[in-house]
Amino acid sequence: LAVAPMAAAFPCPSSPSFVHASCGVSVTAAAGCDKVMSEMKARVNGQSSGAWHDPHNNGIYSSLDSSEGQLNFQRVTGNKKYTDKLSFTFTDKGDTCEISGCSASQVFSVADFSTNYCNLRMLYCGSADGCKPVQNDFTSTENQVDPSLGAGKDPSACLKTTENFLAKDSQCPPKGFDTIQEFNLESFISKRWWIQQQMAVKYLPKSQNRCVYAEYKLRDKKSFWGYDVAVHNHAENVTAPHAPYDSGNKICAKIVDKARGKLEVAPCFLPSIAAGPYWVIDYDEA
Repeated sequence: LAVAPMAAAFPCPSSPSFVHASCGVSVTAAAGCDKVMSEMKARVNGQSSGAWHDPHNNGIYSSLDSSEGQLNFQRVTGNKKYTDKLSFTFTDKGDTCEISGCSASQVFSVADFSTNYCNLRMLYCGSADGCKPVQNDFTSTENQVDPSLGAGKDPSACLKTTENFLAKDSQCPPKGFDTIQEFNLESFISKRWWIQQQMAVKYLPKSQNRCVYAEYKLRDKKSFWGYDVAVHNHAENVTAPHAPYDSGNKICAKIVDKARGKLEVAPCFLPSIAAGPYWVIDYDEA
């Protein structure tokens, strides 16, 4: 697990959750800032009249208190379960507008499936990006996209409406899903685990996907924050001289349901309430 701080390079809205997903962007729009700000407000205000809808799972934007050269918004997900806050600042530069924006989740989150990025992008993208402007259509260039650790930045994810996501009774994990039964934790952690397949993520990109392994060891006693297991992750740079990326003794796990393979993992300095789920779905050494 990785901690998900807010995108440090961009002033982000605050969040009640110490660990939360976020994304910051730096964008150059081929229009004056007055037109850019007017278009953003037109999209948000156009939801009630049907002039505009959020292509990313039909989220609902609303305006918050703003000031000169700054716009603040809130977005509630289409299933009404999650709220994010957004902030933009605008600076005219000749015939263009420099936009700095950040979106921050308001609940505990690490992976966000590009939601915070899409929160921002859907308010400045133009017809050239597949979006539908309300008043002013302009092109834009994303100079920098900086999601927090575990968060995404996939533009294709922004123009999707997922049926399951919109369902009011949707939940994660889905109904009927559960972990392994009669799990033997001692056997599971008795040896080093070598990764056979690994999805590229920000904290473990393809460039570091060499000799990746994980080791686990039961602590003699719980830590101050209630952790039971010491976690050790290791990876190496693919290119020579294969520089190591090693977690050392900085990651810990808490046993939630030992017989069902449910643990929670976090950096050891964080309270266990901030740890994220680590579930064993299946395990077989046969």
